[in-house]
Amino acid sequence: MRQTFLLWIFLIGGAGVALFLLKYEVQEREEQLARLNSQIIRDQEAIQILRAEWSYLNRPDRLADLARRYLDLEPVTAKVLAASVSALPDPIPVITPDGLPVPPVARSNPLIAAPMEKPQAILATSRRLSE
Repeated sequence: MRQTFLLWIFLIGGAGVALFLLKYEVQEREEQLARLNSQIIRDQEAIQILRAEWSYLNRPDRLADLARRYLDLEPVTAKVLAASVSALPDPIPVITPDGLPVPPVARSNPLIAAPMEKPQAILATSRRLSE
């Protein structure tokens, strides 16, 4: 009987210590949760402020004024456009296996391009080029 009583006292004492430790663990977790929630709220407020600043700084009238002040941009005239197009290099001519150049329009448009050759002709051409 005495051993059973001591066993129950030991179990109750162990349960009491476990509940005591669990209580402080729960309180610590609640404090941590409160800190995290307050940090989340501060971060959300900071994000709202940054979004407002971004919207303010990206106003079209402000950007146009900055571009006018700091960039040396001019409207494109027909004369400037013609000069820049004429400065482009000539395209490299594409030669067919027959030795005829393919017009640039035919290269970009498959409907105008030359009809497909037979596979034997393509293989013969590739062998000639690799030699």
